[in-house]
Amino acid sequence: MDNNNLNETPVQDVQETVEQAEQVTYSYAADAEEAVAEGGSKGLSIAGLIVGIASLLCCAFPCLNCVLGIVGLILSIIAKKKKSAGPATGGLITSIIGIVAAFIVIIVWLIILIVNIAKSMN
Repeated sequence: MDNNNLNETPVQDVQETVEQAEQVTYSYAADAEEAVAEGGSKGLSIAGLIVGIASLLCCAFPCLNCVLGIVGLILSIIAKKKKSAGPATGGLITSIIGIVAAFIVIIVWLIILIVNIAKSMN
């Protein structure tokens, strides 16, 4: 038995084991970061959907409807950029419909106001 061979082999084994452990650690860290990013975008997409639906329910109040629609639109766009599907698309659609509904209600209110002013002048 040679003492040199006994001393070199365990050191090489330890170095290889440490390198393997570092690779596994980096792999888990990357997976964890990806999972956190995915969960965050899913939360944003669900929030965008909820705010978009709320904007549709507030059609009688165009100012509130427009604000909720814009907030829902922003949340849904951010979620879409983070590559989240499903609720983000629904939030985008409901927010756009809510904003369009707000403008329609404002136009209808202005027409009613103008007609009433015209009637009162005659």
